[in-house]
Amino acid sequence: MSVRLLFPTMLWKYNLVEEGLITEEYLCQLKDDMDGLRKKDPVGRFVSNAHSGWQSNDGTENRPIWHKLYRIVQDKFNHEVLPFHNINTEKVQVSMGNMWMNINTPDGAWNRPHRHNGCWYSGAFYIQAEGGEGDILFTDKNDQALHNFPHNSKVSDLAKETPISGTLLLFPSGLVHMVEPNFSNKSRYSVAFNMVDYRLSNEFIVPPTKETPDWNLFEIDGDQLKK
Repeated sequence: MSVRLLFPTMLWKYNLVEEGLITEEYLCQLKDDMDGLRKKDPVGRFVSNAHSGWQSNDGTENRPIWHKLYRIVQDKFNHEVLPFHNINTEKVQVSMGNMWMNINTPDGAWNRPHRHNGCWYSGAFYIQAEGGEGDILFTDKNDQALHNFPHNSKVSDLAKETPISGTLLLFPSGLVHMVEPNFSNKSRYSVAFNMVDYRLSNEFIVPPTKETPDWNLFEIDGDQLKK
């Protein structure tokens, strides 16, 4: 028999420190820049940060120290995300629409459920996080069950990630997500961003061939399930 995933949701996860793309020293430089901007603008803005913690205005991507991170994210899209979606990178370009800073303070700071409208992919990068400052939670927008049913991981409507310093997450902008309260003894530093695509041609999808695999189709041995 076969099982096909009808509406899969992609979450891309990297650790840029472990990949050798950035260093701990660079993370410290980013943190210092965040602290400097917060000192100049201690109020920031209130959007999803639920009147807690601190969030900067847009424009982080224009600050020189962040250009390296910008280029890394750009490369991830051009060499991995777009090819995964079978998109011709010679006919589609992706750039960062906006980026902003988040500091979730250890007084219960959290981010309410939200999505990022007006773009294709969104993401978050973590500058200082030890894993105990509150997970990021993702909610399935498609109801897998509407009545009483045996709970199991294959139909769960909630997924979570525990980010640490250097973690990069990329996900569809329409995916509803939130951040748990930070009840640790340290602030978590992160940035969030939105990616927009510029189509250079209407023919940007790579035509499928007979050799193109269906990544959503799984052949299942029924006898194995009975064991």
